[in-house]
Amino acid sequence: MNLQQLPRTFRTVRHLKWSQLACRVQRMAERRLPWANRVPRPKSSAWSGSVVWESLPEVPLFETAELSPGELLDDLEQGRFYHLNQSKVIGRGPADWQLGPRDRDRLWTVTLHYHRWAFDLAGIIAANGSDAASAEALLVNWLDDWMQRCPVDDPAARHLAWNAYAIATRIGWWVRTLMLLGRPFIDRHPEFAPRMLASLRQQARFLEDHIEWDLRANHLMRDFVGLAWAGRFFPGHHARNLLTTAGEGALAQADEQILPDGGHFERSPLYHLQIMDDLVVVRSLVDDLEARESLDAAWCRMAEFARWMRHPDGGLPQFNDAAAFGHGTPQRMFEIGKQLGLGDYAATPRGGRHFAETGFVAWHGPKWTVFFDVGPVGPDYQPGHAHADTLAIEASVNGTRLFVDPGTFAYDHDERREYDRSTAAHNTVCIDGENSSEVWHIFRVGHRAQPLDVDVQFAPGAMRACGAHDGYDRLPGRPRHSRTICVEDRGDLTLTDRIDGSGEHLVEGGFLLAPEWDARSIAGGWELTDGSQQLRLLLSADAELEHAMDVRPWHPEYGREVTTTRLTWRHQGAIPLQVECRITDVV
Repeated sequence: MNLQQLPRTFRTVRHLKWSQLACRVQRMAERRLPWANRVPRPKSSAWSGSVVWESLPEVPLFETAELSPGELLDDLEQGRFYHLNQSKVIGRGPADWQLGPRDRDRLWTVTLHYHRWAFDLAGIIAANGSDAASAEALLVNWLDDWMQRCPVDDPAARHLAWNAYAIATRIGWWVRTLMLLGRPFIDRHPEFAPRMLASLRQQARFLEDHIEWDLRANHLMRDFVGLAWAGRFFPGHHARNLLTTAGEGALAQADEQILPDGGHFERSPLYHLQIMDDLVVVRSLVDDLEARESLDAAWCRMAEFARWMRHPDGGLPQFNDAAAFGHGTPQRMFEIGKQLGLGDYAATPRGGRHFAETGFVAWHGPKWTVFFDVGPVGPDYQPGHAHADTLAIEASVNGTRLFVDPGTFAYDHDERREYDRSTAAHNTVCIDGENSSEVWHIFRVGHRAQPLDVDVQFAPGAMRACGAHDGYDRLPGRPRHSRTICVEDRGDLTLTDRIDGSGEHLVEGGFLLAPEWDARSIAGGWELTDGSQQLRLLLSADAELEHAMDVRPWHPEYGREVTTTRLTWRHQGAIPLQVECRITDVV
């Protein structure tokens, strides 16, 4: 860090809780000072007794497998792992578990250490088909290799393999694996099984000592999920204490993270679903009926939010760090809720809804589906998954996506990450090439745009929503962006952007098209078609505008990049400026 970066660092850390700073200092000391680096050893007396397999509850499964059984077996035989739309060979005997600090493919690597693949192998074994024996051999060999190559006392393993979030997730997949295979698997492997159980205990002890009070947010909830899995699986008084701690921790985090309107405070539709899944797991594992009822009530509030925040194709809007499509959908989450007796949230609502605390506006009509971001970028003390996308929109028309968010490719410090988080990549207005919120590095945010003058009105068959933000007040002339969106059931979608302030500025706005759409320039805008419908996007302004069509990437899922078109308008000159964009049918 140099002196020029100090102000930005201060703008970033000044929002943190003191407990976050204290926890981070402790973690740094553990990495750098040997005497502060505690390595947990299993205490058999605290985990005494045998696993009571019959008492383990059934926990619904949210995410589906990425590979077919045959594909998975073929990959693992060749030392290859596939997830997040990317395949990598790590070898066998020994495998390269990608230990140590990683400058590239960090999300792929930490996902490798979640061990979802172990559960998928267990599914093949439990099916007892012709591939069961080879799947069991692979399961034992790969887990044994991981335990040998990734010991907790290896500093290189601490970076991602023994990252608390990875541990909590891995504990869940290991316990699900053992629950699926049961005691017969343990009996068939008298040498391997005790080592696996000892490692599972050690992971639980390490997690217990390394709860992520520095990061908080969705990481903290996942940590308590991991404790709940271990506390329910193992016998003994210490395991019971872990389960109690997990239930109390999850309840406290539900109160902190779930806003009064049901939205998750990180303002990511993807992480919203993840928290719903975590609530399902904890409520299925805890014994306390009162805690279960409270967790169910929190889930139901989130479900009401989630049923509004989905496109007609069933996928998510991609505000902040989010994937539009993936292996866990809102529909699947609603099926789980119905299965648990929590209600039926599957039906798509009609009309509009303003989630005032979260800061999203949703409109579902017979023609238009529109989402409008008029909220904060995230919680003050943890905006790590925020993008500089204030006043951005997404839209579908007649059931087809039209305007998409750039999405999230991965969590690396590179040009893709900068693009995904930048204001210029989103369906909003960028001034002087600056981001409306000061996003930097992978998860950092300095100055944050604050929403202003939000007003949302609904009438039968129509919506008018407007908002502004102060993200550019720091620039000369204090330019301020405000946007008004008007939509009618079977009519046009109109966006009016106004830039107030003074001085000469470069003002750019635009829309990232879903790849199904082709565009061509016409007088005053563009004509669009997806092969079955035609639209015109017409611009009018009180100053001269330049129009352009640029090739840009869209990241609908982690690790997946699709080329598409961005429609851009630009103004170089004095402000105030007002630009109206009207999207209408070609008749």
